Amino acid sequence: MTKCMKCGVYITDNTDKCPLCQQVVAPALEQQNDASDEGTNDTDSAAKRIDSTASRDNGTRYPDVKGASRKYRLLENIILFVSIVGQIVLTTVDYMTDQGINWSFIVLLVVIYANVTLRLAIVGRNGYIFKIVSTFVFTVLFLEGIDLLTGASGWALTFVFPSAILVMVIATIVLMIVNKRNWQSYMMMQLFLVLMSVIAMILVAVKVIWFPYLAMGAMGASLFLFLGTLIIGDKRARTELKRRFHI
Repeated sequence: MTKCMKCGVYITDNTDKCPLCQQVVAPALEQQNDASDEGTNDTDSAAKRIDSTASRDNGTRYPDVKGASRKYRLLENIILFVSIVGQIVLTTVDYMTDQGINWSFIVLLVVIYANVTLRLAIVGRNGYIFKIVSTFVFTVLFLEGIDLLTGASGWALTFVFPSAILVMVIATIVLMIVNKRNWQSYMMMQLFLVLMSVIAMILVAVKVIWFPYLAMGAMGASLFLFLGTLIIGDKRARTELKRRFHI
């Protein structure tokens, strides 16, 4: 058991960083040696002091992080197993009835989307920016797959794709306002949205998107957001881009 000297919680699993503040924590033996260097040579008494402090804190001990992670992993695997078994059953029923709809493929897309979203966007260990971007990509791909299986009328790329870009632009603005001390960290997300908007305009040019106004609005919103951040942010924004691209 170790104790974070910054926030004072006790950590029961074997980790070198505090799960709350990410402060590097020393093993229990090192902490006891540090205490002895400050004037106490009896390591047993140092351990007793730690235990007594923990008993006095009564609730500041941090839970077993690895144990909780294993429980989540088990839940994910159970859901994946149930999804695979259920999909096999539904595909068999679809094949035996043979109504010409192939609805089991739509269910398959739903199952894949649910499992990917669960693993990446909900219980994944990646940062929230990665979770937002991955959810955006998989949602667009999922709805495009539904569109292709239900007649390929093009509604997903025409309406969903640019609308998702606009929603992401609004979400980026909100995140920058909430996290105003670190607003420059969202510039890569802004560049991603500009790239997606360029792809949308290319699809407009080749007539894949047959209602161009949403795509044009997405292009304008993402471009204005990026340019506004770059100009108003001045040196701080340029420094962030140089750091990201190692210039």
